[in-house]
Amino acid sequence: MNKTMTHDVKSNSVDIQVPDLLSFLSSNSPVLQLMIDTLPVPIFYKDVSGIYLGCNHAFEDFIKLTRQQMIGRSVFELFDKELAEVYQQADQALFDHPGIQVYEKQIRSTQGDELFVKFHKTSFLDDEGNVAGLIGVIFDITAQKKLEAVLTKQATIDDLTGLYNRREGLRQGDIHYRISCRGEGQFAVLMLDVDYFKKVNDQYGHVVGDQALKFIAKTLLSHSRVTDVLIRYGGEEFMILVSGCGEDDATALAESYRETLATKTMPLDCGKSLALTVSIGISYFRNQSFSAMIHEADTALYEAKRRNRNTVCSY
Repeated sequence: MNKTMTHDVKSNSVDIQVPDLLSFLSSNSPVLQLMIDTLPVPIFYKDVSGIYLGCNHAFEDFIKLTRQQMIGRSVFELFDKELAEVYQQADQALFDHPGIQVYEKQIRSTQGDELFVKFHKTSFLDDEGNVAGLIGVIFDITAQKKLEAVLTKQATIDDLTGLYNRREGLRQGDIHYRISCRGEGQFAVLMLDVDYFKKVNDQYGHVVGDQALKFIAKTLLSHSRVTDVLIRYGGEEFMILVSGCGEDDATALAESYRETLATKTMPLDCGKSLALTVSIGISYFRNQSFSAMIHEADTALYEAKRRNRNTVCSY
């Protein structure tokens, strides 16, 4: 881009006169096109009306449209209405507050591919100092987002049962506990332990033992309320966080869980079936600490097991 420079000897200042950037971008300069086509990231630019002025090859490959299809058109002419409105609102926000804009968005290409991208956009001014358009760069972060989802799942979900793992369960419990402390709801902790689980492993092997844990988790999930939080606490022990119901209702819910499991059997490959039951201990929020609630539920659980198992006990 040519620049005319004039030097003022008295003030030692430099006055740089730059041609109108909007006109330059609109001219489809071969030099500009050659330069941005060498860059591997998608680049595009628009005027203040949201009309595409140009892009590079990487942007064409990314959006699955040619420059000829894009130039002179708005997002509403190129994308579905829902996505176009998202683009237009983001562009308008940048025009209303000129500067730099960075945000992440899940988008859909014209061929229907679901992608996660990060937009880096900046506005530019005309020679009179008015906002004239924007230049944007897109970074494809789809692989990064997929990896984040996998890592998040590994950090929060128990691989075998698909329930929350102990770490995430305690975090969820702390949230419910804090809500109850503010007087915004009732809260109970249910501790469940599979009765005679060692005998299952000893008689049928650990593969069947794992299947039994998956069966129990699936049964609990199918019977749970939307607000119940189900956790594999460790080994053959489960925790259920119950909110939004009083002590009597929480006890009835625990009894319902117990009875549901007691009336189901797990089919085995040999043609036989396996009966599985659980013992349940309950602790109710009465202004004690969350760790105290867990200890109380655990104490009640051991009392339930002492009473010949397949029983619900409250602390």
